Amino acid sequence: MKAAIVRDNSIIEIKNLEKPTLGPREILVKMQACGICGSDVEKVFGKYGQSSMRLGHEPAGVITQVGSEISDYNIGDRVFTHHHVACYSANCHECSHDNETMCEKYYKSNLEPCGLADEYVVPKWNIDNGGILKLPDSMSFDEAAMIEPLACCIRSWNKFKHQKGDSVAVLGVGPTGIMHVMLAVYYEFKKVFCLDLNDFRLAYAKKFDMLQYDLIVLVHQIL
Repeated sequence: MKAAIVRDNSIIEIKNLEKPTLGPREILVKMQACGICGSDVEKVFGKYGQSSMRLGHEPAGVITQVGSEISDYNIGDRVFTHHHVACYSANCHECSHDNETMCEKYYKSNLEPCGLADEYVVPKWNIDNGGILKLPDSMSFDEAAMIEPLACCIRSWNKFKHQKGDSVAVLGVGPTGIMHVMLAVYYEFKKVFCLDLNDFRLAYAKKFDMLQYDLIVLVHQIL
């Protein structure tokens, strides 16, 4: 199978890897769609990436093989798979404070070799701690690949108090910013101020002006 590997912080190398042997509590998934995160771009073109860092943590696909002790998932299931999974224990300081991404267990598990591969292994820890979501037939794999970034946005909204009729400023309406615009519309905000220097992004944000009055306010720059 093939996988995309970062080498020398500037080259994406496509490697041919042997198909892995599954453990009893592991699952093999054939990737059908995988989002490209800003952190993936940073690993290749940025200053802080490391050659050992993996690409692709927003994958969705079809289960092609299951371990001998797997009974709740089957070959052919359409799934989204989280790359890191916290422990969610009440005894964990970070998880008990809703800071799951700071949990010491969070970064100790990952998809193997990575999400941006023909096929990848979902480890036991991820499976046992809710790291796989079965997809409804109505959801495409492209849509499923947006689960992780959208979840990040929803998590940030859960961190502050808001209510219907509020207003918000979204600083930058790229992919993540657009999801925040959509959430503001969903929560029935009075005004959504979209700030960006990119005319295309601002025009795209205007498409989400779904109410009868002008909800989306476009701002080209901060004076």
